[in-house]
Parts: sequence; C-alpha cells; structure tokens
Amino acid sequence: MKINNPFPAGKSLVPPGAGFLLILIFSASILYLPTITVADSVEEPLELLKTVYAVKISSNVIKLDGILDEEDWQSAQASSGFIQRQPNDGDPSTEKTMVRVVYDDQCIYVGVRAFDSCPLEICGLLTRRDEDSPSDWIKVHFDSYDDNRTAFEFSVNPAGVKRDAFWFDGNNNDENWDAIWEVKTRVDETGWCAEFAIPFSQLRYSSNGTRKNWGFQVERYINRNNEAALWSPRPQDVSQVVSCFGILEGLADLPALRNLEILPYIVMNADHNGDPDGNPFLENKWGFPDGNNPDFRLGADIKYGISSDITLNMTINPDFGQVEQDPSEFNLTAFETYLDERRPFFVEGGNIFNFSLGIGDNEREQLFYSRRIGRSPQFYADDSERLSGIDDFYTETPQFTKILGAAKVTGRTSGGWSIGLLEAITDKEEAMVEVPGRERIGVAVEPMTSYTILRATREFNEGRSTIGGMATSVYRDLPNEDLSSLSTRAITSGLDLNHRWNDDKYTIIARVMGSHISGSEEAMIAAQRSPVRYYQRPDASHLGVDSTLTHMEGISATLWGGKFSGEPWRFGLGFNTKSPGFEVNDLGFARNADNTFGVIWVGYRDYDPGKIVRNWNLNFNHWHSANYGGDYLGWGGNMNGYMLLANYWGLWGGMARNNARPTNTLLRGGPSILYPGRWNSWHGIHTDDRNMFSFRYNGWGSRSDEGWWTYEIRPSLRIRPATRFNINLSPSYTINNNDMQYIDCIESPDGDKYIMGHLDQRTIAITARLDFTISPEMSFQFYGMPFVSAGKFSGIREVVQPRANSYDDRFAPYDYSDNPDFNFKQFRSNLVFRWEFDPGSTIYLVWSRGATDFEEEYGDFGFERDMSRLFSIAGDNTFLVKINKWFSL
Repeated sequence: MKINNPFPAGKSLVPPGAGFLLILIFSASILYLPTITVADSVEEPLELLKTVYAVKISSNVIKLDGILDEEDWQSAQASSGFIQRQPNDGDPSTEKTMVRVVYDDQCIYVGVRAFDSCPLEICGLLTRRDEDSPSDWIKVHFDSYDDNRTAFEFSVNPAGVKRDAFWFDGNNNDENWDAIWEVKTRVDETGWCAEFAIPFSQLRYSSNGTRKNWGFQVERYINRNNEAALWSPRPQDVSQVVSCFGILEGLADLPALRNLEILPYIVMNADHNGDPDGNPFLENKWGFPDGNNPDFRLGADIKYGISSDITLNMTINPDFGQVEQDPSEFNLTAFETYLDERRPFFVEGGNIFNFSLGIGDNEREQLFYSRRIGRSPQFYADDSERLSGIDDFYTETPQFTKILGAAKVTGRTSGGWSIGLLEAITDKEEAMVEVPGRERIGVAVEPMTSYTILRATREFNEGRSTIGGMATSVYRDLPNEDLSSLSTRAITSGLDLNHRWNDDKYTIIARVMGSHISGSEEAMIAAQRSPVRYYQRPDASHLGVDSTLTHMEGISATLWGGKFSGEPWRFGLGFNTKSPGFEVNDLGFARNADNTFGVIWVGYRDYDPGKIVRNWNLNFNHWHSANYGGDYLGWGGNMNGYMLLANYWGLWGGMARNNARPTNTLLRGGPSILYPGRWNSWHGIHTDDRNMFSFRYNGWGSRSDEGWWTYEIRPSLRIRPATRFNINLSPSYTINNNDMQYIDCIESPDGDKYIMGHLDQRTIAITARLDFTISPEMSFQFYGMPFVSAGKFSGIREVVQPRANSYDDRFAPYDYSDNPDFNFKQFRSNLVFRWEFDPGSTIYLVWSRGATDFEEEYGDFGFERDMSRLFSIAGDNTFLVKINKWFSL
C-alpha cells in the first residue's frame, strides 16, 4: 500500500501495551510527590551561603609567580573552612586551605594557599594539558552568569599542569573547552600555592549594572588521602553541582569587552602511500600524482566578543590533522556506528546544541550530530551512471568532505536566554577516476551542502526551570542524477521543558520533535527503505513504500521524570515514541523510527562509609517496546550495581534478560523474525588508580535460549614509571557465536529469499597510548591500535517461517554459492608532538599511519599469522606540520 501520512488511518499514535500504561503510572505518581511551589525551588537564604569578597586593585600589580606576597593579596579577605565530599562526607578537610580574590580591568585573580602537614607527600604528575592524573589539584569555578546552571572551571596541580572545563545544565561538564589563561604554582615547606590569572575576555557575563555577584567555588583534592574538599559544601547525595556554589561579592564596573581573537594557521603535509599495485594515483613514491608539490593549506579560527556575554566563533578552511583517529571496527549490522566528536571547533561549546531524542543509554540520539558536517562522502565512484558497464578503472576518493567555513554564535543574555546559532558550508567532493587509455574524470560523491542549527533556551526559577527550542536545516545543491537519492532539504525542530524541585531532588523532562525532508522521488524511496524504518517490510500492514512521494514528515516525543538526587531511594519513569516517518539523520543521529519505548528505573544509594565498603549503589530497570502497527517488539529488565571498597578498589556487575521477541530489522527490509530470548551479564573491577600500576577489567557475556553466545574481555593496564611518563594498554578479545547472522537477500521468481547462517567470529584489538611530557607546554603522544576480526560461516540456510514457535521450523537448508567468510585487519596510529610556545599558540608535528587488509580466502582467526600479516602491509603514512599563532586585539 502507499502511505503519504506518517500516521496511518485508523492507527493510534500510541500503540497498546505498557507504554500507555507507563504514562498513566507516571501521571498518578506526580500527585503524590512533594508539591511544586516556587518556595521549594529557592536556594537557602543568602546569609547561609558561603561568601567571599573580591577587591579591586590597580592593573599590572600582581606578579604571577605562585608566591602571593603582594600587598594587594593581603588586603583581600581570606576565606577557608573547606568541607569534605569524600572520603568522609560532611567532615572538615584534613588540611587548611585559604582563598583570596582580587581583580583589575583585565583579569580576575584567585590566590589559593593549600597548607599541608606532609609537604613531601604533595603529588604533582607532569602530563599534557587537560589530562587528569592522580595528583593534588586546586579547582576554581565561576558561575559568571549567576544562573545556577553554567560555570567555568580552571584547575592546576603542583606541577603546573592546567585543565579547564565548562559546566552546563547544572551538573554536566565539557572538558574539551579551552581558554587562554595563566597560573603559577609553588611548593614550599608549609604546603603549596596556586596563583590564577583569568582574563575577563575568557569568561561570559552580563555587563549590565555596576555591581555583580557571581557563583563561586573552590575545590581541593589531596591525592594521598583521596580527599575532595570544597569551599562551599556539596554532599555526595546531591547531583547538582553549580547550584551548590557560594557567592563572590564585590565585583563592580566589569569591562564590557568586545575583544577580537585570531588564530591563523599553516599546515604542510606529505603522504607516503603503500604499494601502488598499478594504481596511477599512487605511482609517485610520495603519493603526489603527476609530480605535484606537497600540500600547503592556510586557515584561521576567529573569536569575537559581540558583547561580554555573546561570542562569535568562526573557522575558515579548518584542519584537524592533529586529532586522534577513530577506533577500528568491523560492522556487520545495517546501522551506522556512533562516533565521538574530537574536532575542537565542534567540541568546544557544543553542549549548547544538545537536544536528546532518547532516554538514558539512548541519549546519543540527538537532533544535532556534528559528525555529519565534514563526513566521509556518502557515495563511491562505482555508484555513478557514467561508469556503468566499465569494470577496469582506478579511483581516488576524498577521505572527508572539505569544510569551507563554519561560524557559531553562543552566549546568554541578561534576561535568561541562552542562544546558539551554527552555520557550516561543505564543498562538493569528486572522486577522480582513470580508465586505462582515457582521460581522468571527476565523479560527484558528495554535494555542496549548507547546515544550519539554531538553539534557544529560557531559564526561570533560579535556573531550575527551562523551556527551549531547537531547529536544524540541511540544504544540498544536487548537481546531477548520481546523487539524486539524497534529500534536497531536511528540516527538524523541537521543544523541550525541564523542571527541578524539592531541593533539586525531583526532575521532569518533556520533549517533542518534528521532522520534514523533501527531494526527488528516488530520494524519498531511499528514505522509506532505509534501515531506520524499512517501509518495505511485507508484514508491516501499517506501512508501505510510496514511489510518488516527494516529502516525508514525522514526530517524536519523550517524557522522563523522577527522583534523581538524595538518599537512599531514587526512581525514574520514562516514555519515548518516534513515528515511522521521523527522520533526523541528515544532521542528527537516530537508529530507528516506528517505535515506542517505556522504562521504569529504581535505584538505591548508600554513601555512608564503613570499614569495608565506602559506598555502593544498586539499580533495577524494566522496559517495553512496540511499533505503530501495534506489534509488540519485546520487553526486558536488568539489575546492576557498583561497590567502592575502603581501599578504593571498585567492583561492579549486572544481569539483564530480554525475552523472545519479533525483530523487524534483522532481515533488512524482510519480514519480522522471532528472535530468541537472551541473558546478558557484565562485571568488572578496578584498582586504586593513584598507584604506579593500576588495573581495570571489564567483561560481558550474552547467551541465547537456543544456546549460542557472545563473550568479551577488556582488561586495561596503566603504568606511570615516572612523573612525566604514562603508558596505557587496553587489549580486548571478543568471541561471537551468532546462529542468526544475516548474510544476503536473493531475488527469485518465488519471492525474496533471506539467507542467514551461523557465524563464528573472533576479534582482537589492542589500544596503546604512550604519553611523555617534557613540560606542561610540551609533550609527545602516541596512539596505536592493531585490529583483527575474522569470521567463518556454517549452517547457511534460508528463512521459511520467520515467526514459527519452533526455532528449527523457521529455517530450511540453502545451497549458497558465495563465500561470506572474512578476515579483516587494520592498523591505525598517531604520533603527535605538541608545543604551546606562547599562550594559545601551538606547533604540532604529526605522523599518522594506516594499513588495511581484507581477505575472503579464510575466516578463521590466527593471532600470529594475522598480526604478522597486518604489520607487513605497505600502509599509508601522513607527515604533517601545523603551526598556529594566537593574537588578541
């Protein structure tokens, strides 16, 4: 049947089952929660909050040396009285700490004197910037918007290693945020000092009015005691962070800065490719066809303070050559893998564009997934009609789509609005093709594309209530029919509501989202047949592919709430739904549509330390899923827990049950097939990571009711042989016995035949990281990952009765002529030298290596054979020099 409307006639938007019941339970439970009033949401009276006063001083008086001997420091009020959060929650800190704050027209200065009765045991490991380590630390936080939701964090250890982070939503932090600031430390016979100088240009605040109060917090970590002590107390059972800050008073006539920062860069790189094997694009030894010169690129990052609370960031022709490569994998599913963002422009401040589609573990599903911008081309030269019927040709395809430029405006107004606007343009990409005896031609593999994201949030009630919206737009300039299966335009929008009450113990979150895509009939057919929804499923009576569509719409909604803070009991109830036509993957990330999902969570927390156990928690979950046709898709539950022992070793584990259920994605557009129930379990242990040798182990396993199973072990060893040297080895080994591995769909006069088989797969990966730090500004980093995955098939058969109660009745033997076995090997590595020769100015020297090999001759796994083969492959090498220089105007 054809379907134009995402909601078929006669179908309920919410299918029958526990999903609807869950909403009723949630609504009823709200009636018995503490009454929501404004009074419940107000902070304790100001006189009960910790307060420190900042003193205005003359400019250029403070000499940054970590000594705190200037008279201006002595004129400032000293505040102390730190309270432990761990190990003994609520007790006074075991060591005295004093804090002073002064400021001038350019910077705010914080002086922290950390007294220590055992100065020889003060620990400061030398690492690269932004890396956590088992050291003593001093952390300074400013809630410069005074909104109880956002804060800027600046940290230092006794070795002078700096870390910074941006806090958002009250309890989440972005450690990839980097600011330009200075700090000096000094260790003496009474303890150690940290002297911070934070330029106002690196903070965001409202410049309206003459006098300001900011939220303020200082945290001290004493490594030998594993002690975290805070100037303004925050008990362990409180999940919010920023709302627990004290008050910084005395700030007056702060500068309304409109500073301009420019970071131009030059990149020089050379590629040395492996065995060309007759490929004309690789014939030159250094990988420059036709004798071209090495690649030189220029670009710049620009930051402009539109006001003291609104910032414009721009990047022109960005380069991310120093960024660590993505981990290897061999994906046997129809779904794409979620990849973490590592590119600085998109990571820094990216939190403001967060708009989750799901609940809990599904919060990776977002309206905005920044890896879409600059992605690998979505097509190959082989897909082009221009090469139809030609078998002998060579290609060179760009690895990524070039970002011509991107800009974002972010900030918060004095009226409580947080705003974010991002625009990016990527270039048209072509694969170069050479057919022997003919001229080279370019084949389009990715169109020029414009991406736009707008996010706005309004805060109320001391930051405890927010209402916001988000909209995204993608427009593609489709040059020819080769790319016609892409949508021309994709638009999404969403509204969200968050509210906390009763001392922030209770939270409710509601979201509603919509999507609209348009394009050619071919593009809409591709969207309908994609793994996200599979409209072509023969047993999905509520769906069907409409070959005349030129647009498609859908909606999604989420309700999630409960008690997420406080002791001992916590709970949550949630519901999520996505209509069949909901599509966000042009700029967002979602694995499925045509789905409803309900979940109940109950947790128990005990933070009272005992002689053996310091704290522990236990969690129980239950979920239920169905689709818009009213088909039940399964239910399950799990129990999991964590225990921290008195010696700071940790133990965790869990067990889950998923019942037998029909799955509508396993046959990739075919009918739903009954999938056996499964038991899953996981467990792990970690040692005290303050030691020279620390160990962590993760293991998980899964066994179906039919007896086939999967197991993975993932140990990790960290070695710190010296204060400036760090080694981390993380091998993993996975055994996957899957008796229902999809292989192929074969068209025949009798109908499509869906082929499955028993897969015996072995995968090994070794992730190695070595860091050598010469100084806080100069370091070497190595990352390497050999990866091998081999799979051998047996018992190949076709699906004949996909929903038969008897497992054996679902299949019949099939004579499959192709060989689906595989042996995939890959090695990826980066060696990076980084030198911050001036604040904000850096030189990178990078060597990247990649080697890939795929064989079908054998699917068995042989460690010695496969590793030997992997390291004998003539791989590709890239040598890169990147220099950037920071200017503040």
